[in-house]
Amino acid sequence: MLKIVFSIFVVIFSIAIIPPVIAQELTNPPFSENVFVVYNYQLRMGQGEGLMLIKSAGDVEISVGLQSTSNDEFKFSDDLIERINQESLVQSIVFTNLEEINHNGDLVGCVPGVKDGNQCILINLNFEQIKKFITDEDREESDGHVKRVQLETKRIGNSLIDDINREFQSNAKFHSVYIQKGNEDVDFEKVIEGTVSAVYTMPKQNSAELFDKFSNLLISKKISGGGGFYDIANDMSNDETYGIPRYEGQIAGPSVTTSTVAMTIFPESDGSRYMLNVSTKYHNVSASISEIKPLDPLFINELKRSSYFANEFTPLNSILDVLVFTDEGYPIKIDSANAHVIEKISTVDDIAKKGWFFEKSHGNFVAGKFLFGQSNSVSGDDLIFKTSQWDEASQVSIQSSVLDETVEKEMPEEEIVAEEDEQSQYAILAVIIVVAVAAAIYYMKGYKSKR
Repeated sequence: MLKIVFSIFVVIFSIAIIPPVIAQELTNPPFSENVFVVYNYQLRMGQGEGLMLIKSAGDVEISVGLQSTSNDEFKFSDDLIERINQESLVQSIVFTNLEEINHNGDLVGCVPGVKDGNQCILINLNFEQIKKFITDEDREESDGHVKRVQLETKRIGNSLIDDINREFQSNAKFHSVYIQKGNEDVDFEKVIEGTVSAVYTMPKQNSAELFDKFSNLLISKKISGGGGFYDIANDMSNDETYGIPRYEGQIAGPSVTTSTVAMTIFPESDGSRYMLNVSTKYHNVSASISEIKPLDPLFINELKRSSYFANEFTPLNSILDVLVFTDEGYPIKIDSANAHVIEKISTVDDIAKKGWFFEKSHGNFVAGKFLFGQSNSVSGDDLIFKTSQWDEASQVSIQSSVLDETVEKEMPEEEIVAEEDEQSQYAILAVIIVVAVAAAIYYMKGYKSKR
């Protein structure tokens, strides 16, 4: 549910700002890093011997994503990328050790039917396009169209899996075809429809092993040796619990899930986008919604950018995203932030100084991005912001504890876009890029079925 609502926001926000900047091209480093901290204060439903409705004390989900469009940084072979791009139906390829414990205490794999102790390679195809293979003869059979979709999905998957296995140094075998289906009774759940996956499985590796494998095999030293968000992802993969019990299906009490790792290839018209993601979830660890401290679930006091961006003005390539979801009967608003608040993004100057940009400041979920500007780090105290219940009528005004100040260092004149319209388009496109990163991270995690 959480990921679906977020996806809708991403889609709507992207559509709203894309038209003015389609013709404008932004010069940007190929690498970017993102940390997502998602607080969930919604009523949570679990399925046991009947329906359970349980009030969460506050779950926190952490996701760290490293992505690039460069084959020099994510070292996939040109031959593999060419093979993938030749298959126009391929939406993404995901290699993940995703395995969860449901509320019954049972292990569930990357898709329904995958047994515990396995990890997956999913070759995700466009469901609407693959339906073009359905023949009149198929339609005459009661389940002929489903059989055809399964047959063609397996055929396309099998045509790629040998090359993929060779690239990943794996030995995944065909398991099943999984058709993603939304709930027709709930409109927003239709967002996830449109994907059919050829699923391949192999014995599971733990997250530390898998992250180390991907790092050594596919990630350039410029990224793995640059610190920043990479180090956070690496630490998360080691599954340090910090004294919190492991989640074993029980809903009551603080607990933490075992981390999951995923490597994803997103084919694009001019190449591919690659992403390495590590995520985990803490159950019942955030009892108060009045003060949000984004670094507390990461168990760090300072958030640093990768040295990859040293001495460069790249304010959009290291992003901290924070989302807070609440019950429908308890809308909230952001009252204040310890850091500078970016009220608008319309020029390059607006993103030259570090601070929060709140895309949604009130309602049943609020969302903010922390942009580093020309800074390379930010303290945990500076990232704190406060919320309170909203009456759904009063105007929302966010107070910043930081007075207007000069930027930390002068931006070289050659890096400033001179004309106002060019600045505006740069900044709008910048937001699109940030949103696209967010969509990619959560799409990568969202292929799994709704429980």
